[in-house]
Amino acid sequence: MSDNEETKDKKSVKDAFSSGKPKAGGRGMAVLFTEDEMDIYCEKLSKETYIFHGKEIEYKQLDYLIYDPDKYTVDVHFKDGRVLDLGVKIQWMIRPYFSKAEEVQIVRTKNGEAIDGTFVPMHHKGWDKNKEKN
Repeated sequence: MSDNEETKDKKSVKDAFSSGKPKAGGRGMAVLFTEDEMDIYCEKLSKETYIFHGKEIEYKQLDYLIYDPDKYTVDVHFKDGRVLDLGVKIQWMIRPYFSKAEEVQIVRTKNGEAIDGTFVPMHHKGWDKNKEKN
Protein backbone atom coordinates (compact mmCIF):
# COMPACT_ATOMS: atom_id res chain seq x y z
CA MET A 1 0.00 0.00 0.00
CA SER A 2 1.41 3.39 -0.94
CA ASP A 3 1.65 6.37 1.41
CA ASN A 4 -1.04 8.08 -0.65
CA GLU A 5 -3.48 5.16 -0.15
CA GLU A 6 -2.79 5.04 3.60
CA THR A 7 -3.46 8.77 3.93
CA LYS A 8 -6.69 8.42 1.94
CA ASP A 9 -8.00 5.68 4.27
CA LYS A 10 -7.34 7.58 7.52
CA LYS A 11 -10.18 9.65 8.95
CA SER A 12 -9.47 13.24 9.77
CA VAL A 13 -10.96 15.49 12.42
CA LYS A 14 -11.66 17.87 9.54
CA ASP A 15 -14.12 15.28 8.12
CA ALA A 16 -16.46 16.01 11.03
CA PHE A 17 -16.84 19.56 9.80
CA SER A 18 -16.89 18.94 6.06
CA SER A 19 -19.90 20.04 4.08
CA GLY A 20 -20.50 16.71 2.42
CA LYS A 21 -20.62 18.32 -1.01
CA PRO A 22 -20.31 15.80 -3.82
CA LYS A 23 -16.65 15.75 -4.85
CA ALA A 24 -14.64 14.10 -7.57
CA GLY A 25 -13.56 10.76 -6.17
CA GLY A 26 -16.36 10.86 -3.57
CA ARG A 27 -19.08 8.24 -3.16
CA GLY A 28 -19.87 8.34 -6.86
CA MET A 29 -23.63 8.38 -6.24
CA ALA A 30 -26.17 10.81 -7.62
CA VAL A 31 -27.53 13.13 -4.94
CA LEU A 32 -31.15 13.92 -4.06
CA PHE A 33 -30.39 17.45 -2.82
CA THR A 34 -27.44 19.80 -2.98
CA GLU A 35 -26.27 21.45 0.21
CA ASP A 36 -28.02 24.70 -0.77
CA GLU A 37 -31.36 22.96 -1.44
CA MET A 38 -31.98 21.61 2.06
CA ASP A 39 -31.71 22.05 5.83
CA ILE A 40 -31.82 19.39 8.51
CA TYR A 41 -33.41 20.08 11.89
CA CYS A 42 -33.49 17.71 14.87
CA GLU A 43 -35.66 18.36 17.92
CA LYS A 44 -33.57 16.89 20.73
CA LEU A 45 -36.38 16.35 23.26
CA SER A 46 -38.99 14.75 21.01
CA LYS A 47 -36.37 13.20 18.67
CA GLU A 48 -38.32 14.50 15.67
CA THR A 49 -36.11 14.94 12.64
CA TYR A 50 -36.91 17.11 9.63
CA ILE A 51 -35.39 17.68 6.23
CA PHE A 52 -36.66 20.97 4.81
CA HIS A 53 -36.23 21.53 1.08
CA GLY A 54 -37.58 23.60 -1.79
CA LYS A 55 -37.14 21.11 -4.63
CA GLU A 56 -40.19 19.17 -5.81
CA ILE A 57 -39.76 15.40 -5.41
CA GLU A 58 -42.04 12.37 -5.74
CA TYR A 59 -42.84 11.53 -2.11
CA LYS A 60 -44.79 8.42 -3.10
CA GLN A 61 -41.60 6.94 -4.59
CA LEU A 62 -39.60 7.25 -1.34
CA ASP A 63 -39.19 3.96 0.50
CA TYR A 64 -36.71 4.45 3.37
CA LEU A 65 -33.43 6.08 4.42
CA ILE A 66 -30.26 4.43 5.72
CA TYR A 67 -27.92 6.45 7.95
CA ASP A 68 -24.27 5.35 8.07
CA PRO A 69 -22.87 6.59 11.42
CA ASP A 70 -19.29 5.82 10.37
CA LYS A 71 -19.40 7.93 7.21
CA TYR A 72 -22.13 10.38 8.35
CA THR A 73 -24.03 9.81 5.11
CA VAL A 74 -27.65 9.01 4.30
CA ASP A 75 -28.76 6.79 1.42
CA VAL A 76 -32.25 7.48 0.07
CA HIS A 77 -33.95 4.29 -1.17
CA PHE A 78 -36.81 4.47 -3.65
CA LYS A 79 -39.53 1.88 -4.26
CA ASP A 80 -38.24 1.31 -7.81
CA GLY A 81 -34.83 0.22 -6.46
CA ARG A 82 -32.91 3.46 -7.05
CA VAL A 83 -30.57 4.65 -4.33
CA LEU A 84 -29.40 8.27 -4.08
CA ASP A 85 -27.10 10.01 -1.63
CA LEU A 86 -29.02 12.58 0.43
CA GLY A 87 -26.38 15.09 -0.70
CA VAL A 88 -24.78 16.19 2.58
CA LYS A 89 -22.88 14.65 5.45
CA ILE A 90 -24.63 14.85 8.79
CA GLN A 91 -22.88 17.57 10.77
CA TRP A 92 -21.36 16.91 14.19
CA MET A 93 -23.79 19.14 16.10
CA ILE A 94 -26.90 17.17 15.11
CA ARG A 95 -25.41 13.65 14.92
CA PRO A 96 -26.39 12.69 18.50
CA TYR A 97 -30.04 13.44 17.70
CA PHE A 98 -30.10 12.34 14.06
CA SER A 99 -28.63 8.97 15.04
CA LYS A 100 -31.64 8.26 17.30
CA ALA A 101 -34.34 9.06 14.73
CA GLU A 102 -36.45 6.18 13.45
CA GLU A 103 -38.29 8.29 10.89
CA VAL A 104 -37.65 11.57 9.13
CA GLN A 105 -40.20 14.15 8.09
CA ILE A 106 -39.27 15.44 4.64
CA VAL A 107 -41.00 18.79 4.15
CA ARG A 108 -41.06 20.99 1.05
CA THR A 109 -41.17 24.69 1.88
CA LYS A 110 -41.67 27.93 0.01
CA ASN A 111 -41.01 31.34 1.58
CA GLY A 112 -40.68 29.69 4.99
CA GLU A 113 -44.06 27.94 4.82
CA ALA A 114 -44.58 24.17 4.60
CA ILE A 115 -46.22 23.17 1.30
CA ASP A 116 -46.24 19.39 1.56
CA GLY A 117 -44.26 16.54 3.01
CA THR A 118 -44.11 12.96 4.14
CA PHE A 119 -42.72 10.66 6.82
CA VAL A 120 -39.95 8.27 5.74
CA PRO A 121 -38.63 5.43 7.93
CA MET A 122 -34.92 5.56 8.70
CA HIS A 123 -32.69 2.58 9.33
CA HIS A 124 -29.21 2.79 10.84
CA LYS A 125 -26.36 0.86 9.28
CA GLY A 126 -24.86 -1.53 11.83
CA TRP A 127 -27.51 -0.82 14.47
CA ASP A 128 -29.71 -3.57 15.90
CA LYS A 129 -32.66 -2.19 17.88
CA ASN A 130 -33.03 -5.48 19.79
CA LYS A 131 -29.47 -5.27 21.16
CA GLU A 132 -30.12 -1.79 22.53
CA LYS A 133 -33.22 -2.96 24.46
CA ASN A 134 -31.29 -5.62 26.40
